[in-house]
Amino acid sequence: MQDRIIDEVLLLIQQKGVTFTISELAKNLGTSKRTIYEHFTSKDYIIEVIIDRFISQIKEKEKEIAEREDIELLEKIEQILCFIPKQFQMMEVRLLADLKKHHFYQWEKLDHFLKKEWSVVIYLMEQAMEEGIIRNINLQLFIELYLGVINQIYNPTVLLQNQVTFEEKLEAVMDILLYGISTNQ
Repeated sequence: MQDRIIDEVLLLIQQKGVTFTISELAKNLGTSKRTIYEHFTSKDYIIEVIIDRFISQIKEKEKEIAEREDIELLEKIEQILCFIPKQFQMMEVRLLADLKKHHFYQWEKLDHFLKKEWSVVIYLMEQAMEEGIIRNINLQLFIELYLGVINQIYNPTVLLQNQVTFEEKLEAVMDILLYGISTNQ
């Protein structure tokens, strides 16, 4: 039942943001609020579980990619930086602002993760610099550039004219960040 509740919450978040009510959730599930509260003590706790799952999925995928021996180092970095769990591609600036306003602790946890949890990427990039695969760069600045671009991609007011998917935008950005714009190889 917990997974059903989480799945329905993710759908409600796509439709209404984080301002949905437990009554709406119960109605959509065809159950009572009491049943929901038997599994989750509060709406805040449901959001916390979702954020924790999001962070956990990213960490697991980072570890899985970093340990692969069948792909090159630069490809590992690119795959990690392009991975966003499917359920969370609906995130956008409005949703993050709502999360910050209505569920500050959960927003703070997510914000901290996105800004501070870069050990796997930093390790791989330092290894790539040591091996001469990438130039010696300021890794903190690279991360700030990446986060700035992610914020723009999530911003619904900054849409490209043609219908480009989120994944295509992210892959194009990573191509530019990792390989530059010069034709010189």
